[in-house]
Amino acid sequence: MKTMKKMTVARRIHVGKLLTAGAACLLLFSGISDTLAINTYVRDLKGMSIPVQSYPVEASVVALTFDVGADSNSARIGDILLALRSHNVKATFFLTGSWIEANPRSAQAIVSAGHEVGQSLYTYRDTSQMSAEEVRAELERSDAAWTKAGLPEHRAFRVPHGEAKSAVAKAIRSRHAELIGWSIDAAPKTKDDAVHVFGRMHEGVQPGDILRMRVDQLSAAAVPGLLKSLRDSGYDVRSVNEMRGEGDRS
Repeated sequence: MKTMKKMTVARRIHVGKLLTAGAACLLLFSGISDTLAINTYVRDLKGMSIPVQSYPVEASVVALTFDVGADSNSARIGDILLALRSHNVKATFFLTGSWIEANPRSAQAIVSAGHEVGQSLYTYRDTSQMSAEEVRAELERSDAAWTKAGLPEHRAFRVPHGEAKSAVAKAIRSRHAELIGWSIDAAPKTKDDAVHVFGRMHEGVQPGDILRMRVDQLSAAAVPGLLKSLRDSGYDVRSVNEMRGEGDRS
């Protein structure tokens, strides 16, 4: 329990560092006190484009998201979709352009199941190692793959690995206004990590959190238990768009 609490505190500190610093500066000059207004303002400050990491909601709801890249197995998509359907949950899937090109039917299966789809770059590269020109080229290739697959219009975009330097962020924001990050990284890389992360996930979750998972064997195996654990703890699990609506009503 103590270990989990330490991890939870560390996670909150890591996620909130940049927002806290930016918000403090803005408060000095603008007097803004509303949390949502501050977060929105900081995200737009000089094109910094900090991704949304959580939503201010009163209800006990969280959003479940999946990063879908070139290494995402289509068979695991089927397993995850089945688990979500069994629990009557809608989630958000962020698709890279290269994965869409290789798996157009699986991309359509996600949409047909009623889930929200958001876009990512063409490849799941770390944008901190890319120039704005490289990012624009990836965005164009991703757009082309999206259009060719006949996927629906969308609002959400996920920056691979969650953050981007200013020039790159501006290039992305020029095409996608709503960047979605996460407040809980639930994408373990080993079985031992998976046991720890998923076994006590419910203890660190707060209303409005955005959970990030991958489409791999570990995540696919963990989804049913995770959904049950969250439900048993009183949480409803939604897509990003659904949880955004909860924030609009609060």
